[in-house]
Amino acid sequence: MPQQLTRMVKDEFQVDVHVRISGKTLWIYVPLDDLIETEAGGWNKEGLEKINKVINATHRVILSTDAPIDFVAVLGADIKSYGVELLALEYVPDLKQAMMEKFSRGEYFMRSVRDVRFDPTVIGDLTGETRRYRDVTFDVFVCMQIMHRAKTLFAKDKLLSNLFELKTTAWTQKFGILKLEFEFLRKRYDLSPEEENIKPLDTVKMIAAEVIRNYGYKDIQGVELTDTFSEESVKLNLEELEQLEIDLPEYRD
Repeated sequence: MPQQLTRMVKDEFQVDVHVRISGKTLWIYVPLDDLIETEAGGWNKEGLEKINKVINATHRVILSTDAPIDFVAVLGADIKSYGVELLALEYVPDLKQAMMEKFSRGEYFMRSVRDVRFDPTVIGDLTGETRRYRDVTFDVFVCMQIMHRAKTLFAKDKLLSNLFELKTTAWTQKFGILKLEFEFLRKRYDLSPEEENIKPLDTVKMIAAEVIRNYGYKDIQGVELTDTFSEESVKLNLEELEQLEIDLPEYRD
């Protein structure tokens, strides 16, 4: 499969990739010198399109094989300017269910984790030798998806984005507890009574409950959520996550 995917991407899109398998995780390293607009400092459209082409080719290969792969991780690396990395992490059963239209495109986007990282050691790395390729566990995927959903909601929902900026996220695991940290910076202090009652961790609680219930995941004790800016923290066990009422907003504009 690594050879097939490498050859397909090169023949169809003239993009060089380096494919590795770690446990049940398929890693595709995509070195790019056009991922970042040097002058503007933003994403380069052509570089993003190359990553999307690699992802689509990977989907075709994964759906045509019975290889025991659980996760696909496509890592687009800016090897020219800043060392920016764009990670796309997907759970293979989600991909198969999406193909059968078991859930909406919007839901599939939320399950397809995106993460941006910075590491200057990737500059000049044409083959991905500086990267570490680990077998992704479901705990890692669940934590990253909760953070991905939170970042997306707090960026796109007009009310939440007007009140808070989600600056940083992090996670660890200890004794079966998923510990997730979110740094919510408040943008305004001239709040209405309704806005005063909005606590970002209340939204994150619902996101965590939704993710864990979507997969029927029971191999953890619970979650601990912390807002490192306000120093507020909340703990929920599996029973509390299952009973929590979920009322997440559609993106308000």
